[in-house]
Order: sequence, then structure tokens, then C-alpha cells
Amino acid sequence: MAHETPKNRLSPLSLGLSALTGLLIVFSLAPHNHWWMAWFSLVPWLYALRNTTLKQAALCGMVAGAVTNYGAFHWLTSLMNDFSNLGPGVYLVMALMALYQGVPYMLWAMFLRSALPGPVTTRRTLFAAFLTALAFPVFEFFYPIVFPWYLANTQHTRPDLTGVIELAGTGLLSLAIVVVNLCLARVLLPREPSDEGKLWPLKMGANYRVLLVGMAVLTFGFCWGFSTVRNRQLQTLTEQAEKLHLGLVQPNHWINTVRPLEAMHHYQRLTYGLVQEQLEKGRPLDLILWPESAVRTPIPRFTAENTQQGIEPQRYPRDLKTVEPGLIPPAADLMADRVPSSELWAVQRGHNVPMLFGTTMEDTDPDAVGALPGGPALYNCGVLIDELGAVVGVAPKVKLLLFGETIPLAGVFPFVYRLLPMASALVPGDGPVVIEHRRAKLGMMICYEDLLPWFHFDLARQNPDVLLNLTNDAWFGRTPEAECHLSLAKFRSVEGRVFLVRSTPTGVSCVVDATGAVVAELGMDQEGTLTYPVALLQVKTGWERFGDSVVWAGLFLVLGFLVYRSRVSTQ
Repeated sequence: MAHETPKNRLSPLSLGLSALTGLLIVFSLAPHNHWWMAWFSLVPWLYALRNTTLKQAALCGMVAGAVTNYGAFHWLTSLMNDFSNLGPGVYLVMALMALYQGVPYMLWAMFLRSALPGPVTTRRTLFAAFLTALAFPVFEFFYPIVFPWYLANTQHTRPDLTGVIELAGTGLLSLAIVVVNLCLARVLLPREPSDEGKLWPLKMGANYRVLLVGMAVLTFGFCWGFSTVRNRQLQTLTEQAEKLHLGLVQPNHWINTVRPLEAMHHYQRLTYGLVQEQLEKGRPLDLILWPESAVRTPIPRFTAENTQQGIEPQRYPRDLKTVEPGLIPPAADLMADRVPSSELWAVQRGHNVPMLFGTTMEDTDPDAVGALPGGPALYNCGVLIDELGAVVGVAPKVKLLLFGETIPLAGVFPFVYRLLPMASALVPGDGPVVIEHRRAKLGMMICYEDLLPWFHFDLARQNPDVLLNLTNDAWFGRTPEAECHLSLAKFRSVEGRVFLVRSTPTGVSCVVDATGAVVAELGMDQEGTLTYPVALLQVKTGWERFGDSVVWAGLFLVLGFLVYRSRVSTQ
């Protein structure tokens, strides 16, 4: 069948509809959380792509992707204004970032427009439709961005839909959303002769419409049905599982608002009050969590293998062995706390409950290589100490945050730190760490490692029965970032069907159960403490066995199809 030549110019309506798709996805995500919008969010964009050339489809895709990413990450401008010397350039940087992160949408639009070469047959068009849907999670998963997020994250408030993630990762839920959108678009949108062999290749009879509606309903129903049944099973397993009684301390310390000694005293006072409260209730704590970077300098009470006499260190060394506890409970006010300096800086003070806290550690080995020439080798770590202050385990952060904890090529061009004076120069750890504490295997995640499914997959090989995340979202100020971070982190619980406990200084500190639901929390910009009996679960999931298998299978099929296309086009 002959095809009409697409219009030379892309209409403003097509660009507007592409932007509308971006806005619908933005309002599906945190903090707006209108999850239902995601299930038809792609329909306007698909209408815009109906009669476009490959270049026009790419432009529509870039508009949809840029609007989505600018709207989802607009709070980064506040961070850059506060902690960089870029001035008005922050808005240019933000626009470039939105364009860069919008590339997966551009790639999918181009793939969608060219997915069906050669003669049109029912079998070929059904395969093309399946391959088109599968390509979307492939592009969004493998394309590198600083804060990885997926279309599936629009459903983070719905544990009754997200359960399918345990089967094959976030890509499976993203695939389901795309399938429903494609079915709705094919049913609702009119068809033109030029659409033959492209987006709407099959003739549209009444039976075919029923088939598409049924496919959409079946896809959504599978997500809901599996998740609902599975969540009931998990509730039973949670009730029967052994518990670890955890405590969280959230002091509400924003960046550069509290001096180190004042911060330490506040942590001590909140912790001591929490310990006494739980003892009075007859529920002693197994572990207390302080967030990332909770313990700052100086820190005089410790022992290590290679401690040098007469030198007062500014950071804990990597070979730390003991953090000596303080015996005197903290006073109500720092000025009234008339105790030796060593007591003022004690992590455990007036109690003997094991502690997990975040701090920066230094490798004191003379041969250690830092991130900058001549600089110390610094690590962002979580440190677990037992009742007597002995170090049970140390977990250095493995995946460092670009432009926050590490800057590419900074060792060659150190002047970059003049533009980003608050950025750190850290060294990554060797790999994920599980720390055994009493009857639990604690899977450690520092800061944004809880966003990364591939990091969790490596961690899951060590069979943790609970995930602990120490993070510091205070850098982002009173913006939606904290809620966005939590919305992305929740899926780690679903992937491995374990509890996730997050400790932050300014919120949101919380407990996420094995269904991905928040069961206890301290909100943003709130001071307080929290306790929860966390279930220790060992549930083997499909994701733990095979990882994000949907996107890997999709990558194989997409690459194979592209090779096939290249051969067909050369014949």
C-alpha cells in the first residue's frame, strides 16, 4: 500500500501534545502522586507521533522527555544556587540536564516510527507492537543518568500494583504501563491512511477493539491481582518472622545550621531519651540508627590498629576498632554539660545500645591514594558498633554521587572545585557490604545507593534480611527531593521482599515493609525519634535469581532487531 508523505513541518499541536505527555508523567510522580495518570500519559504523545518523519518523531520525543525531566527534577536549581558558583548559569545547566535525560524518550519515539519495515502482515505487526512496548523499559534502564528513575516509579504509592517487580524488576511494571497506553491509543485515536504499516498497522474492526481493551484490562489486572495476593502472603510471613527492634533519630539539622559539637549533643540527647523511653516500656532496642554524616570532627575517643601517638586525628581511620562510650548521660543543654571533651564527642553516651552511624573515614595507610593528587583517601561510611563500642562492621559507600562526592577528571582539572566548592573528593568502597548483627544480616546502603537496582542486585547475593540506608537529603533544602528520593527507594523492598529502613537528618526517616508500603515515618523538617519491630525476612524472588530480566531480554531483542533492520536496508 502506498504511503502519504508526512508533512514537512511539525505542527505546534504535535509539540504541545508531546509536552502534555511530559506533564502527565510529572504529575504521576512524587510529590504529586497522581498515579492513575501514568496509565494514559503516553496517549497524547502517541497521537502526535502518528504522521511524522523519523526526525520529527525524534523532536517530539525530546520535547516529551525534556518536559518530564525538568518537571521531575526542577528542585536541583535550588541545590545549585546554594552550593555552586554558577550564578544564572544554573538554569542553563538544568535545561541541558533535562535534554540529556530526555534522550530515552527520543530514542523510543524513533524506534516506534521505524519498527515495522517491509510488507505489512498481521504477524509482523503484532511482533512490532510487542517489540515497541518492550523497547521503552530498555531505553530508560540502560541510559545513564545521575538519579535513575523509571516509568514504574509513578506507582510507588500503590503496593497493590507494584508487586510484579519481584518477578523481573521495575522494567516489568514499566512494560505493563506502556502496553496499556498503546492499547488505549490504538482504540481511542483515529487512523489515517498514512498510518498503514506504522503505529496503527492493522485494520480496525469491532472485534479488534475488544481485543485491545481486553489486553489493557488483562495487563492492569495481572499487576493488581498478583500484587494483592502476594501482599497477603507477605503479611503472614511478616507476622511470623523474627523481629529486630530498631530506633531512628532525626534531629532536623539542615546544612551549615548547627556546629559539629552542638549537633553531637543533640544526637546524644535524643538518643538517650529514646533509650530510656523504650526501657520504661520494657522494649529494649537492638540497634539505633544515625544518618549519613551524623558524626563530624573532632572525634578523640577511639582505638585503631595504626593509631599514631601524639597526633589528634580529624576523622576516624578506616582501621577503626573501638569507639569508646561515654558514661555520663547528656545534660538538657550543651552549656550545662560540664564533662570532659571525650564525653562530649561519645557516640554512645549514658547507654549501651548498639549504634549504626554515618561518618567520613580516612585511610591512614601512607600508600593510600586519594581522589585528588596529594589529598587524603576519604570514604563515606556507615559504622556499626556493639554494646561496648567495638566496631562490628564498616560499610564504605560504593556508588559515589557525581558532582557531589566525586567529579570526573577532577584529579586532572582540580580547578573544577572552584565552581563546585562544596563538592567532596571521596574514594569509593570495593563493593556492597552485609554486616551481621545479633540475629540479623544488615544490607548496607549509603545515600543514593538505595536508588540503584544493580547495586541492590549485587548486595542481594549476600542474602541480607533487612536493608539499612543512611542518607542526608538536607543538602537539597526544603524541596520535594526528600519525597522523590523515598519514592524511588521503595522498590528495593519489593525487589527482594525485605524491609528497608532509612535514616536521614531532616526527613523522610522511615520504615518500608516488604510490600513497598511505608509503615512508620518521621516527616520532612521534623525533629523526633521512631522505633519499629522490623521483620527479618528471607524470601527468594525472581528478581533475586535473574535480576532485571525483562530489560535484559528486551535489550537482546532490540539489538537483534536493529541488526536485522540494517541487513534488510542494505539488500
